[in-house]
Amino acid sequence: MQQFDAALLSPDFILPVPILTLMSLELRQSCRKLFLVAVLAACSESTAPPRPASVTIDNTSVADGIAGTILTTPPAFVVKDGNGNSMGGVSITVAVTAGGGTVTGTPTQTASGGSTPVGQWTLGTIAGVNTITVTVDGLPPLVITVTGRAGPPASLAFVSGQEQSVLAGTIVNTAPVVQVRDQFNNGVPNVPVQFTIAEGDGAVSSSPVVTNASGNAAAPQWRVGRSAVTQILRATAGTLSTQTSAFINTAYDIDLRFVGPPMPAAATNAFTAAAARIRGSVIGDLSDVSAGAGTDLTDCGLPGVVISGIIDDLVIYASVLPIDGPGRILARAGPCFVRQTGRQTIIGVMQFDSDDTQTLIDQGRLRDVIQHEMLHVVGVGTLWGEFGVLAGAGTPEVRYTGALGVGGCIAIGGAAVCPGSVPVEATGGAGTADSHWRESVFGTELMTGFVGQSNPLSSMTIQSLGDVGYVTNPGGADSYTVPNPSSSALLHQLSEPPPVWEEMKMPVFTMRPDGRVERLRRQ
Repeated sequence: MQQFDAALLSPDFILPVPILTLMSLELRQSCRKLFLVAVLAACSESTAPPRPASVTIDNTSVADGIAGTILTTPPAFVVKDGNGNSMGGVSITVAVTAGGGTVTGTPTQTASGGSTPVGQWTLGTIAGVNTITVTVDGLPPLVITVTGRAGPPASLAFVSGQEQSVLAGTIVNTAPVVQVRDQFNNGVPNVPVQFTIAEGDGAVSSSPVVTNASGNAAAPQWRVGRSAVTQILRATAGTLSTQTSAFINTAYDIDLRFVGPPMPAAATNAFTAAAARIRGSVIGDLSDVSAGAGTDLTDCGLPGVVISGIIDDLVIYASVLPIDGPGRILARAGPCFVRQTGRQTIIGVMQFDSDDTQTLIDQGRLRDVIQHEMLHVVGVGTLWGEFGVLAGAGTPEVRYTGALGVGGCIAIGGAAVCPGSVPVEATGGAGTADSHWRESVFGTELMTGFVGQSNPLSSMTIQSLGDVGYVTNPGGADSYTVPNPSSSALLHQLSEPPPVWEEMKMPVFTMRPDGRVERLRRQ
């Protein structure tokens, strides 16, 4: 080529004769130059290297991965020329542009003979979109997208609906939501979660709930227990477990004070459980009363016991001591001091016969008997006279007339037996008559005069406490319906008249807010 170029530039270069005769010397020289330029240009175009025309992803190498981990197969890309041929040795840059991950071992030039991997790509720890951008000079950048998925479950956590305050026996306002998380706290979808009651005697569906795309599972309907104790809901997914609490909404306080000889642990537990149950049903705060420097409780059957200071709602003195030997009086209980204004109980007494207590424990009846007696202390049967809600006392037709109690009777299926009043027990002597619901009508209800093996606390009993000045929560009641008079269970119960087993204590004193005491006069 160099020799050819020199010949073209030589003044002795001979053009074809016809042309030569027509041209001047100057024109012939110009033609030589133009011809040389054309030849050089043609040679240059035929030997220049190809230029990159496109950069594309190798689709066979792209797959989603787990957040925070290295992709098993790194994505790859191909740079091609205008004829669709892959190009090696092309300068490139590779960088992470979204997702927070890292990439190491990135190439600086394309590999020869095919696709080029981006290097070792560790996805970001947050589940979602991750991108790497490949840049080739003169071409639009190539963005490679990979989705980082949540890894296997590593933890559980409640994310909403925790520590709610709710009335006893009712459904929580907001269903608690638990999240299944991987090691980086990403929500893990499609995981079955089981919800169970850990504490509080509540209820929740046993059917598992599968987590949604965010890893969340809302608990089924959670009905808390009927006692004012902490309610705990547990969520379980595989070997993982967590829990959340709900608290019973009540402002009524019962201060239990154990006096006398030591009592069995089962008895102290039963007293505590009974108080919690009442606090779930009686929820309104009462005015505080000051017992001053000291008020003697001898006339309450507590010789040598003195109470002082501020009383918030109710103090109960509980004891297990000898009363009359085995098999007779099991317990005696009731109010001793009531408020001068309002007449609700301030100080009450509960005494159980030590000769019968272990038998009640063995029979599984102690808790119900204590619950029964504690409701007398609060006011069932013992404050009816103070509030004028008892008609026909001492007669076979004695009835309870409080509007809330009557409404409660009708609500539990007693419309036929409560036409304006509730039947009250007329038999059983002074410890039973005129202070309990009638056994022949209400059967096993807790506040009939004769406690059996199954003794549900009905909403009628709870609502009757509203007639004697308490703010109540009927949701704290057990499931109970007034029985059919011909039911076999009721007829069997009535065929075996039980013995008199309790003694009622009626209020003895009133106490003013400043602690001033007055003895009640009985008509």
